[in-house]
Amino acid sequence: MILTIDAGNTKTKWALFDASGNICHQDACLNTEITTAKLLPDTLNCTQIVISNVAGEQHAAQLQQRIASYQAITTWVIASKQAADVVNSYTTPASLGTDRWAALIGAWHLHHASCVVVNAGTATTIDAIIHRENADYPYGEFVGGMILPGIELMQKSLGAATAQLPKTVALADQQAAIKPFANNTSDAIYSGAIHATLGAITQMLQATEQYSTAPKLIISGGNAGVIQQAFMQQDSAYGKIEHSKKTVTIVDSLVLQGLYLLAQPVINKNS
Repeated sequence: MILTIDAGNTKTKWALFDASGNICHQDACLNTEITTAKLLPDTLNCTQIVISNVAGEQHAAQLQQRIASYQAITTWVIASKQAADVVNSYTTPASLGTDRWAALIGAWHLHHASCVVVNAGTATTIDAIIHRENADYPYGEFVGGMILPGIELMQKSLGAATAQLPKTVALADQQAAIKPFANNTSDAIYSGAIHATLGAITQMLQATEQYSTAPKLIISGGNAGVIQQAFMQQDSAYGKIEHSKKTVTIVDSLVLQGLYLLAQPVINKNS
């Protein structure tokens, strides 16, 4: 069985896949809790471990200690020029975040179609993958993307850089805050963060339409539900965004699914 680990900026998530590619165990913890986290129950084991780590060298060292007891082949993922039927068009392919790379691979194998892939966590990444064809088989091409602060980070940054705005994220009335004319500070800050995120996603969908008339939208991460809800509220509140009518899929384990696919030798025969 294959244990996949996604170490993000704030949380570490993991999943154990069986021989059929089904998740038979999964869990998560804050990065600060990784030294005491139990990755697998005593009744389960793994023969292979695949890790995406964007949390830095110290966290990598802590992860290495946590997996030391498993008799498993361990791979620390680095983005490559091509893997799992996906081509990476980054100028320097290895500089692409491993979580983004794994998410793109997971998204491609979910739909085998052009799509915009959103990872909505501490940071929000918005990436485009385009359906291509060659003489032998279809493949996905990652053509580029955006990185912006996550919804909470946008709000916190305002408090850190201004004298009179709140220093912490306030609870906003989400139904009211999606409207453009927020009438209190908490809603105004939340509305700004939401609309900045929706605007970036919409811009990416529009740009992707030059390659595909109906790019799919796939969202993962802790704020995936908030973003999906915001699209729905925006349509009903004051105006319709055409792109929110297109296919929207939330995949909680998108990075973990991509890491599992990266471990498959048959899929990676063309890498």
